[in-house]
Amino acid sequence: MKETGETVLGSAGHALDLKANTPHTDNLKVVLIEDNSECYAHLKRVIGRRWPSLSVTEIKNTFAPDSSSVYLLCHGFSEAVNVLDTLNLGNAIYFFDPLRSVPLMQIEQVARKRMGTFFRTGTEFIIFLFTTDWFLGRDDFAPLPCSSKGRDWTERERDTVSQADELFGGTYWRKDILKDLRVERKIQFMLKLYETTLHKWFRYVLPLPFSPKTGQMFHLILCSNFETGINATYSFYASKTGNPPFSPDNRRAFARFKGRHPRLFTNISGRKRPLQWLMLWKVIRYHEGGVCDIMCRDLVDLEPDEEERQRSLDWLSSEGYLEPWDIPNAWESSIRQFKLNWKTVSMRLGVRRPQPLIPLTPEQIEGDRSDAGE
Repeated sequence: MKETGETVLGSAGHALDLKANTPHTDNLKVVLIEDNSECYAHLKRVIGRRWPSLSVTEIKNTFAPDSSSVYLLCHGFSEAVNVLDTLNLGNAIYFFDPLRSVPLMQIEQVARKRMGTFFRTGTEFIIFLFTTDWFLGRDDFAPLPCSSKGRDWTERERDTVSQADELFGGTYWRKDILKDLRVERKIQFMLKLYETTLHKWFRYVLPLPFSPKTGQMFHLILCSNFETGINATYSFYASKTGNPPFSPDNRRAFARFKGRHPRLFTNISGRKRPLQWLMLWKVIRYHEGGVCDIMCRDLVDLEPDEEERQRSLDWLSSEGYLEPWDIPNAWESSIRQFKLNWKTVSMRLGVRRPQPLIPLTPEQIEGDRSDAGE
């Protein structure tokens, strides 16, 4: 770290430290991909010096099963993705940690190999986005121009725009971002557009903000199709940033729902609840962004019958609790998706949406270490 002169672990180091020094990681395998030969050689030296107990295998072109816990690949992206196919990975988290951003084409290359059916679970992406760099620049990287007219751009700005085209997988983003707006507003536009792009493959997209220093804002963007996992991550992150926990009053909201829809309770007694309510509460409480469809795992657990689930979602939509969400998916599936109508939920049930996440700062991380006695 230039500012402090200290050496700290990077993303690969944290993954290795997790494997080497955390209980219950026997089944965890870490696969590290680096296409720069010098960085790759440095990585091997650090592993040998700092984690000598780890069993490490270097993979060249194909994978032969062994007892290793760490695998190293010195390949370009496309070659590495093909080699990963031979690893026969189970549940996996892919961490895209580029110099500045990862082209959408590469993200989709991995997603296409991992998720062959409608929002299949078992795969999560974490994408590092150097958010403010796009608008403030850094070293020889020019900030995005404030005009969408190409004739007004410098050569360096033209290169930045080209990289942003690769990030979004097209030029559609330009009309919303290449404007003379406050940086904070541009960041909002960027995140919203990028989230929508990633929703092609993932139900839930959660940007986790952190601020390494004053005036800087980066994001770890978590992409998942499993509501329990993403909700757990949100709760953990919020506990570190000081966000108030999202714990809406179930009893109060249910009483208001029951008073508004008495016909749903005609043949229900005691502590039983209609399926419409149970599904609505799951979406409110656990679905990032309020996104849902009949294939969500927690909704399947509530009601195995697909037609019953669809009828309940349609009813919630007709009553205004949900609204159709027409985001194209990667499989061209006709399964309909919905999104929570927070205005209706707030007005009728008294439940307000979670507050935006507060950016995590180095001071908060240091405070956690001090509290833990480190």
